[in-house]
Amino acid sequence: MTLFLHHIALCAPLFLLVFLGWGLVRARIFSNDVTKALGAFTFRLLMPTLLFKLLSNLSEMPPIDWRVLIAFFGSCAVVYLGGRAAVRRLFSTDAAGTTVLAMAGIFGNNVQLGVPIVQLSLGDAAMPTISVIILFNVLLLWTVAIASVEFGRHGRIRNPREVLAPMLRVFRNPLVVAILLGCAWSFTGLKLPDFVQKSVDLVAVATTPMCLIVVGMGLARHNFSAALPKGLFVTAVKLALQPFIVWLIARALGLGELETNAATLMAALPVAINIYLMAQDFDAEEGGASNGIFVSTLISAVTVPLTLTLLGVAP
Repeated sequence: MTLFLHHIALCAPLFLLVFLGWGLVRARIFSNDVTKALGAFTFRLLMPTLLFKLLSNLSEMPPIDWRVLIAFFGSCAVVYLGGRAAVRRLFSTDAAGTTVLAMAGIFGNNVQLGVPIVQLSLGDAAMPTISVIILFNVLLLWTVAIASVEFGRHGRIRNPREVLAPMLRVFRNPLVVAILLGCAWSFTGLKLPDFVQKSVDLVAVATTPMCLIVVGMGLARHNFSAALPKGLFVTAVKLALQPFIVWLIARALGLGELETNAATLMAALPVAINIYLMAQDFDAEEGGASNGIFVSTLISAVTVPLTLTLLGVAP
C-alpha cells in the first residue's frame, strides 16, 4: 500500500494538469480554436524538442533491446485480433466501426502522456526504449487500420498505395523526425553550442506541463455519456488486458527490468486522442471513440500508479 500511495503521489501532479486543461475549456476560458493551436504548437515544436534533447545522449545510454518491439507489438496483434472478434460479437459493428474500437484497445497516448509519465517514473534511461515504440507505433498502427477498413469494406485491398502511404508519410511526422535527428546527433559525438543547448533545455522544461494541459483541453471536446458501454469495453482492454499481455511476452522473452517496465507502462496508457481522428476519418464510431478516450484517461489516474506498483518500480 505504501508503494501504491507513493506512485499515486508521483503521478497526481501530472493528471492534475490534465484535468486543469479539461476545466479551462469546460469553463469556456479557452475556446476550441485555442486548444487546436496549442495542440499543434505542442506537437510540432515542444515535444520534438524534448525528444531530440533526450535522444541526443543516446550513445551514452545502454543499448536498446530490440526484443521490446516483439513484446509490445506482439501484444498489439493479439489484442487487436481478439478485440475485432469481441467488438463484432458484442456491438454488431461494421468494418470501419470494428476497426476503430479494436484499434482503441492498442493505440495509447504514448507521446503527450507517455513521455512525461515514463520520464518521471522510470527516468531518462527508459527514453530510448519508448522512442522505438513511438516510432514503430506511428509507422504500423495507422497502416494496419487503413488496411483493415479497406479489406473489411471490399473484401480485398483495392489500392495498395493508399494503404502503404502512411508508412511513407510517417517520415514527415515531427516526432519521428526529432527521434531520428536526436539519434543521429548523438552518434556524431558533437555537443550543441552552449547558448543553443540552454534554449533547447528551456523549451524542454516547458514541454511536459504544456503537453498534459493540452491533453486535458482535448478531452473537453468529448462526451462522457456517448456510447458508454463501448467506452468501458475499450477502457478495460486498453488499461488492463494489453499491459498484462505485454508483461507476459516480455517475461517470456527474458527482457530486462527496465525494458519490461517501460513497455508495460506504455501499454497501460489511456486511449490516444488520435483514435477520435481515426473515427472521424472513417466516419464510424465517433461516440465510442470519444467515450473510450475520456473514460480511459479518467480511470488511468488510478491504474497507471497501480501498474507501477505491480511492476515493483521503486521510489
